[in-house]
Amino acid sequence: MNFWFTIREGFKGFRRARLSTFITISSIVFSHILIGMFLIISINVDSWIGNLRSKLEIEIFLDRTLTDDDGQIIHNKVRKIAGVSNSQYLSKEDAAKRFEEEFGKNVYEILQSNPLPASIIISLQPQFQNAQGAAALTHEFEAIEGVDEVIYQKDLIVIIDNYLEIIYTSGIVTIVLLITITFILLYNTIRVTIYGRRDIIEIMKLVGAKKSFIKRPFLIEGLLQGFLGAAIAATAVYFMVKVIVRTIYPYLLVEPEIYLIIIAMGMLIGYAASKISVQKHLETL
Repeated sequence: MNFWFTIREGFKGFRRARLSTFITISSIVFSHILIGMFLIISINVDSWIGNLRSKLEIEIFLDRTLTDDDGQIIHNKVRKIAGVSNSQYLSKEDAAKRFEEEFGKNVYEILQSNPLPASIIISLQPQFQNAQGAAALTHEFEAIEGVDEVIYQKDLIVIIDNYLEIIYTSGIVTIVLLITITFILLYNTIRVTIYGRRDIIEIMKLVGAKKSFIKRPFLIEGLLQGFLGAAIAATAVYFMVKVIVRTIYPYLLVEPEIYLIIIAMGMLIGYAASKISVQKHLETL
């Protein structure tokens, strides 16, 4: 009996503060659509950046006076350094062949000799595919005797790291702001509902109803508002993704768990806002 009374009273709260309920649910829908799209964008940006970072290579140029045997010894040292995923040793002859492939000219025909140094091309492990990790490895490579120069796309990595940080920071700040606004609206909606039922609450207190029994319908109301708004938002995000995949970008990555996260966040915000509102305003009646 108590259970169905609680559910029924929770739904009645929707009718008692229709305007504030509508505004609150609308804000939940709007904020959670943005949250869902931000999560999807984050997944795809991580994938794009991950692919770009995986192509990052560091090239170590060796002293021109070294023999191939010396170069192989250095190569073995490099391979053992933490952070190195794969490595390829290019002898002086390999360097001459690469020169001819890239420029269409034979170095021996131009200079009658081969001044090109041997080199080692390094692929990095994922945790080192950033400005800090690449710089740390570069210092280690430069400390090896026989290494003449270490080259990598430093400026590109720094740009990627900086812009990625800006994107994520801006997104997180925006989401926190939207959640805060939604929380405040839910909080005030429950407060309005409580004051609209203050006479009934007083009667319930007089007949000995427990505080938990009085509070429960308001908690259910907040939970329902959070669920309804987030469910609408998750549905909207689902269809937005379908449209984007069909018309704009067919390779969009979407994890199914995102829709559950959206709904769970809405319910959590709804419950937390109603609980705090109930704890504060019921005591004043």
